[in-house]
Amino acid sequence: MARALVTKTSLTFGVASVDMRNLHFAETCSGLQTAAREGGYHLVVTELDFDDDRGIGTLETLVTLGVDGIVLFPSMLSGSDLESFTNRFGSPVVMIGRAAKIPGVVSIALDEPGAAQLILDHLFGKGKSRVGLLMNEMFPRFVHTRYEALHRAIEAATGQPTVPVEAANPSIDQGRQAAKRLLAADRDINAIVAFNDTMAMGAMRGCQDLGLRVPEDVAIVGYDGIPYGEVTVPPLTTMVQDSFGMAKAAFEALLTCIEGGSPREGEVHLWPPQLLVRGTT
Repeated sequence: MARALVTKTSLTFGVASVDMRNLHFAETCSGLQTAAREGGYHLVVTELDFDDDRGIGTLETLVTLGVDGIVLFPSMLSGSDLESFTNRFGSPVVMIGRAAKIPGVVSIALDEPGAAQLILDHLFGKGKSRVGLLMNEMFPRFVHTRYEALHRAIEAATGQPTVPVEAANPSIDQGRQAAKRLLAADRDINAIVAFNDTMAMGAMRGCQDLGLRVPEDVAIVGYDGIPYGEVTVPPLTTMVQDSFGMAKAAFEALLTCIEGGSPREGEVHLWPPQLLVRGTT
């Protein structure tokens, strides 16, 4: 309390996450907690409520609690909404998981084009020729940079202007059903890239339901690198996201904004991709 009085800060940061049940988000929050404790800060953690003024209401609630800055993970809010929020409240905002240059916001995200290229090079190198995508349920209302990067990489490699895609909640059960719809609609698909690892695990179950072998008939790739992917049968090939590394970088970015002010034009820091090849490909 004495330090807070001297520094005129609350020594707290707010964290607004989309889905705390998702292990990747939980690991990132854990990494933020570790970094905050080491730096003498505490966290106020909440789920982002999109029904509350498109999610802005959640951020405004954190501001009323007196936090010194906010980590948003990941952001499906529009750039204009975030810019308006930072202009009104002046709170430093760091966004994890989406590369978008928004005034007043620091973005820390996976290099999605680089990740997509690694995945496609690997799949085509394994003889796969028709790739389908499983995307977050908000697609196509919200087109994630992950979809755009994968679509461009597939189009550049194959010349096909359209890419088979199904959208669902990024969970095991919904991924299972979406994969079956995807494979029923296009029987030439011999590889699936899922929005995250849980959807990819669901796609594995969907292939089993249809009597398809993984990876012989259909190769499967996920994103995030959660620990459960190591114990699936076969083990899941995944694009690793460094949850703890990104969390530490986000905490340091918040401290930098507090000391020197938020970047007027916005900043984007891309995280290098790492493809962990396992049995599903």
